[in-house]
Amino acid sequence: MNNLQHHPTNPPANDGGHLPTTWLRAHLAQIIESCWFGLTFVLFLLMGPFSAIAVLIGLGTLGNAENREQMTEPARL
Repeated sequence: MNNLQHHPTNPPANDGGHLPTTWLRAHLAQIIESCWFGLTFVLFLLMGPFSAIAVLIGLGTLGNAENREQMTEPARL
């Protein structure tokens, strides 16, 4: 007679509904915020003083003639 007892090596764990996906969804905003902070910090370190060049280019594109024509002044009081 062959009596096999079924003992799985890794039984399915019941952790009360705390699956990794539910934890990830609950902390997604914090994870994304940390990633953005890390990315901007690394870019800040890489650019260093050369980031002023990017700012000047951005200001130049804002102040060109096309954008000035599209902008409306607020009404006088």
